[in-house]
Amino acid sequence: MKLSTLQKLGGFSLIAGSALLTIYSVCFSLLPVNDVRRDPVTAINNPNWIWLAVVVFIGVIFMMFGFMAVYSKMHEETGVTGFLGFIVVEIAYLLQAAKVTWEICLYPVISANNAFAPLLRDSIIKNSPLVSILNMTAMFSILIGIILFCLAIFRSGKFPRSAGIIVFAGALIYGFGPMLTVIVAISGIFIFSVGCLILGLKLMKGQAAAV
Repeated sequence: MKLSTLQKLGGFSLIAGSALLTIYSVCFSLLPVNDVRRDPVTAINNPNWIWLAVVVFIGVIFMMFGFMAVYSKMHEETGVTGFLGFIVVEIAYLLQAAKVTWEICLYPVISANNAFAPLLRDSIIKNSPLVSILNMTAMFSILIGIILFCLAIFRSGKFPRSAGIIVFAGALIYGFGPMLTVIVAISGIFIFSVGCLILGLKLMKGQAAAV
């Protein structure tokens, strides 16, 4: 298969992945599962939990392939910054996918068993040293990766510069949004998706322009 064909598929994957993450963000906020912070066991036992976790898992996998396609388009112009940004972003999404597999396969089993439910209800798993390290690594890797990757997009000339700015702004707002309001967090993922849409369309059209 030609690289150009893979890049077009990557463009579709980036658009689809960001759309799925948007759907997840909106539905998670509107459905009863958003009580996960107050009572994680009740939230996980909610019928909507599994399909929402599957949606975000598929979205993350699509995003990994989509960003890989973006990097393949601009790798010659981005040097070390682009390479490091790409690697760190991929690691961040890989860690995120690993965490979501717990939500799909392990958390429902734990929450359904009264003897083990305190592992979730009392945040025993969340506060364990190794899991805390994993969560912190995932958080900082996505932040650092997005900064470097968006800087590479801005400098590459292969994509509209506005796309790099929009993706960065959306990721930043989404990351800090939960500290403010749910609406702010959702607006962040919408902005992020707009940036991904711009990148994806450029990949699918096989065109490049700096705007």
